[in-house]
Parts: sequence; structure tokens; C-alpha cells
Amino acid sequence: MSAFFRVPSWVLPLWLIFSFCSIFSLLMWQQSTGAGLNIFDTLISLPTLLILAPLMIRRGMIGRGFLLPSAPLLLYLLFTLVSMAWAIAPDYSKTFRAAGQVLAIFILFSYLRFSGNTPLLKRALMLACISTAVIGAWHLVVVYGLLQMPWETTLYDGGRIAEMERYGVKPINSMLATLLVAPQAAMLLGLIIDEDHKGFRALGLVALAVLLLFLVALERRTGQVSILVAIIACIILYRNRFWYTVFGLAVIVSATVLIVVPEFILSRGLSWRPAIWLSTLDSIAHSPFLGHGITNRVTPVTVFNDEVGVVEHFRHPHNMALSIAYFLGIAGLSLWFLIWVPGLLRKLQQRAESQREGYIVITLLVGVAALMFDGGDPLSPFHFDWFCFWVPAMLLLSSQAVTGQQLGDGRDISLVARLFPPFKNEQV
Repeated sequence: MSAFFRVPSWVLPLWLIFSFCSIFSLLMWQQSTGAGLNIFDTLISLPTLLILAPLMIRRGMIGRGFLLPSAPLLLYLLFTLVSMAWAIAPDYSKTFRAAGQVLAIFILFSYLRFSGNTPLLKRALMLACISTAVIGAWHLVVVYGLLQMPWETTLYDGGRIAEMERYGVKPINSMLATLLVAPQAAMLLGLIIDEDHKGFRALGLVALAVLLLFLVALERRTGQVSILVAIIACIILYRNRFWYTVFGLAVIVSATVLIVVPEFILSRGLSWRPAIWLSTLDSIAHSPFLGHGITNRVTPVTVFNDEVGVVEHFRHPHNMALSIAYFLGIAGLSLWFLIWVPGLLRKLQQRAESQREGYIVITLLVGVAALMFDGGDPLSPFHFDWFCFWVPAMLLLSSQAVTGQQLGDGRDISLVARLFPPFKNEQV
């Protein structure tokens, strides 16, 4: 692993699997923000930035071919940090920490690809999603088994928090829990499709069933939409009869639920979303190009009308794109799209038989769809919404960057191809 001292070959797999399993399930058992961030930095950020990053530089892995595809990410991070200059009372330490953490996972994924450890990366990701399913299964057993709450009760509701905590279950906000579980279920689905080992595939299917049950128990429409988005993504990626059949069954089940138990889907109405989005658009218009500057502090969205005045306050716009446009303006939103949209479009254009990392696309589509309804921060330290965007986006971008470096410095390669390299079959 290093040219300065010999490291046993088992260290990297052990560290990677332990770290991923801990981080993916972390927010289900450790909800203290400070402690969670310290665990993330100890397991991921510090080893990556202090060991792997210098190692990549020493081995010549970071060259022009690597940096050009990485440019949208680097410019986005730089612009976000600079935007604090015109923000009101920004939290500097939290924002710089967030930038370092995003950069760390990008470097980590890139190093694993450069060093030929893509299979290890995929196996670690699968085990990490399974670890989340194990904890999710325990939460379901406690709430609906040991505490014998009726299945009609939304997970974590019912007012028996003290009894849940006695069994080690700390109730999670249902919106945040959905942002954590939905993309991991999507990732696990994609990994199962690519998995050749029958034992791991069977284990993955059991874990996927648990995560889907968990989403149903949360009774969030975002979770229900995520399931449909995952199926549609599989149709686009794999283009076979199986996924068309699954989609048809999903539509039939959804229609049946809507007819038989309409409150399961319609009970929350529109949840103020149109009013929140219109209010946010009005605020964006005050500084449309550069935004108001990132703060990493709660910036409430106020919904009001001319007759009764202020109606309600919300913590954020409940839409990732609007949140970025508010804090970073059109400039920041454009850079954010450049991080993932070109790579996603290239990936979707691949032939079905050459898809080897469809799990990235499925996760990213599900995650972005969820963030369009429940929102996220433009750049925040490790949190629930990371699994919706930063994790899959960095997996996608690292694949592009590594491919760009492997293309070499040949003059016959256009600048566009260097900025958005094609995916190699063996790479993806």
C-alpha cells in the first residue's frame, strides 16, 4: 500500500469493509452530529487525505487526465468555500470540513480503481448496505415485534420512545431515515444484479427485502417514489422483459393500494411543497447568479400569504436544486449539474450487456429523485443526504477521472473527451 513501509495485504480489505459498514449504518446507531463526524473523519477522511492522497501523487496517478474530469467537483468546492465571503454568519469550520470529507471519498474511490481494487470496492459497498439492513431489521423487530405496535403505526411513531431506546433503537426522523435507506436499497439492488457469487446474492436479496420493508414502514411517499424510480432505472439500463414485468406489477400494486387504502399515499396531501418552492424561488430572485452564499446554518423558508401573513416556517426548501440555487446561484447550480449529469448521460448510453456498475446509476437516480422532494444541503458534513448524492456521484466521477488518466496524454484526444471521458467496459 505504501512505498515507505510494507503493509500486509489484508489491511486494505479489513479497513475498507469495517469503515464502510460503520459509516453506512452510523446514523442509525449514532445520531450525535459531533460524534458521527469524528467517526467519519477517523475512519475515512484522515487515512485517505494523509496516506492515500500522497501515495497517489507519488505514484503519478494524479495527472492532467485525472484533473480535467475532476474539474467540475474542484470548482464546485472552491466556489462554495469562496461564497462564504458574501454569506451572512457562515459556519467556516463546518463548511471546510464538508469540503474535505467530499474530497476524501472521491480520492478513496479513485485510489481503489487505480490500484485494481474495484471488485473489493463493490464487495465492501454490498456488505455496508447489508449492515444497514441488519440494524434496520432490529428496529422493525423491536417496534412491531417486541413492542407489538400495530403494523398501521408508522415506524418510530407511537410515543414509546423510552421503550425503544431500552432496546437500543433511537427513533429517526422519517424523512431523514428515507434519505438514508432508499439510496442504499437502490445500491444494493444494482450490486445484486452484478453479483456472481450465489451466497452473496442470496444474502443481498434478504437484506434488500428488509430495506424495502423498512421503507414501507416509514410510510413516506419519497420512499414509494424511490422504488418506482429504481425499477425505471433498471428498465433503462438492462432493457429486458423481467424489469418491464416488475414495473407492471409495481403499477398494479400502487393502483390497488390507492384504491383500497388511499390514506397510505394521500394522507399528507402536498405537504406544503408547492408553497415552499414558490417562496424559495422568490428568495432566489434577490440574488440569482451568485446566490446568498453558503452558511451551513439553518436558513428557514417562510411561507406566507397577503391575508394572514406568515403561515409556516420550514428548515429548508425541500428541493436540492432550489437549495443550491438559493445559496450558490445559477453559477453553483451549473457546476453541481456538471459534476454528475454528463457522466450519467454517458452511462445511460452504454449497451445493456456492457453495464458493469449499473448500481451507481440506480443509486444516483433514486437519490436525486428523493432530494427533489425532501431536499439536501449544497455542501454539508457527512449526513443522511450524503447517500443520495455525494456517495454515488463520487463513485461516478472517480470512474471518469481514472479513465481520463488512463487515456494518457495523447494529442488526438479532444478536450471534451478529457473533461467527460467515456467509460471503459472493464472500468464500469
